[in-house]
Amino acid sequence: MPDTVVYIRSQPRYGDQVVAFPTLYQLKQWWPSQRLRVVARDDVGRYYTSLPWVDEFVRVSSFREHVRCLPARANASINLHHSSERYGLVSMLRRPALRMGFRNNRLSDRAWTHSHPKNIGEYIGLANLRLLGTYRSFDPHQAALNCFREIAEQRKRPVAPVDVVMVPGGGSGPFKRWSIAHYIRLADLLKTSLGRGTQFSFVLGPDEAAELELINSLRRPEFRIEYCRTIPELSALMLRARLIVANDCGPSHIAQGVGVPYVGVFNEPNPEWFWQRPGAVDVVPDVAGAGINSIAPEKVLAACMGALAADPVDRVLPVAA
Repeated sequence: MPDTVVYIRSQPRYGDQVVAFPTLYQLKQWWPSQRLRVVARDDVGRYYTSLPWVDEFVRVSSFREHVRCLPARANASINLHHSSERYGLVSMLRRPALRMGFRNNRLSDRAWTHSHPKNIGEYIGLANLRLLGTYRSFDPHQAALNCFREIAEQRKRPVAPVDVVMVPGGGSGPFKRWSIAHYIRLADLLKTSLGRGTQFSFVLGPDEAAELELINSLRRPEFRIEYCRTIPELSALMLRARLIVANDCGPSHIAQGVGVPYVGVFNEPNPEWFWQRPGAVDVVPDVAGAGINSIAPEKVLAACMGALAADPVDRVLPVAA
């Protein structure tokens, strides 16, 4: 069985893995009978071994190990790195029929049979899909949606649908966290706009202990907490949402992949981590350097209404009471 080998970026965070999932999905659609191997330098195998399209995960450290992961019989090497010559050299040594990678004015640009220019102004998940698109055309938005639909089917626990999903995390630090007080105020504003029956889910993880305590203390029946949910469970939750509001964090990339109306709250413009599409709006401080919590909930409300208005899908919203 020939191999398709994907070298993922050397980044250990949750979001860095999620943005690669639609690429892996699409590769398996093209070559379902081929063995799909994911290769990484970081200890991130838990993200990939549960995916229905990944046959093998290999963690490597040395250059020799990188080369060994790409056998001479391989069909393709897909290189999601864009700042190392290592992966172009591996492809040149092994020379699979298809060698895909990012052009970045490096010597290894010559290694690729198919390439896409690296641009930090392009959402990283979309860039990965556009790299594949240099070989064969497909709809990247549909690929991402289908990817997370398949992941959602793997959930072990039920997930009840909700109107609005809020994701107040920010694993990289406080500078990425729009405060929980702002999210609660936004919920009140959204109820006025969308109807008093609007229901909200707050996606929280182990780093959000303070947020968990605060929301629990409010005892508001329209607030639900989704604590430490798995990626399949979050996929199911977000696929059925009418609106998602999120900080720049790992689960926000599931939200952007499922294609529902989305508002991303950022401390500064960050197009590499925001998928610009109809129904998606990013919000940043009015004054550069002012900090994420200088963003008023009213400004995010306006972004939410804009995202809902621009959404190409006719979604049913609660009737205002």
